[in-house]
Amino acid sequence: MNKNVHMVLATCLMGSLFLLVGCNSNPVKRVPFQVPVVAFTDDGQYLPQRVGPGLVADLDSPIPDVPMPIGFKPVISRCSSSFDGVARTVTHVYQGRATVAETAIFYRQQLPFFKWELQNRTDQEDGSIILNYTKGREALNVRVSSRFNVSTVEVYITPR
Repeated sequence: MNKNVHMVLATCLMGSLFLLVGCNSNPVKRVPFQVPVVAFTDDGQYLPQRVGPGLVADLDSPIPDVPMPIGFKPVISRCSSSFDGVARTVTHVYQGRATVAETAIFYRQQLPFFKWELQNRTDQEDGSIILNYTKGREALNVRVSSRFNVSTVEVYITPR
């Protein structure tokens, strides 16, 4: 009886090894290990991985008429604004996890809702994109660039 139990166990063990290792006609597919990419803003804020396609406007954007995509964070050390009673001057920098193309599309779709009129677009040799807008007495310049899986949006509003 013990001999039979040992034979059954040995057969099961061999069958399990055969399934684990595979054979020439049906090899086991190996999945490569991927290291997750962790990203931070220039100020050290964690940038979460994006979920889903496309970008969506954050309802709490720092500039009411220039939206910031959800998941992007202001780089506080590079943001400033002033208003002299007649015109505003704004420099804001945001960083997030998106491609330059996705981010440029976001601004091209969103800014017309806030009455900004596109004047021109310039594609730079370094892969960045510059979008120039006007509205009333103001000019808006949006520069989108990317480095190490982090897109940087530089927003400049000046009197024209």
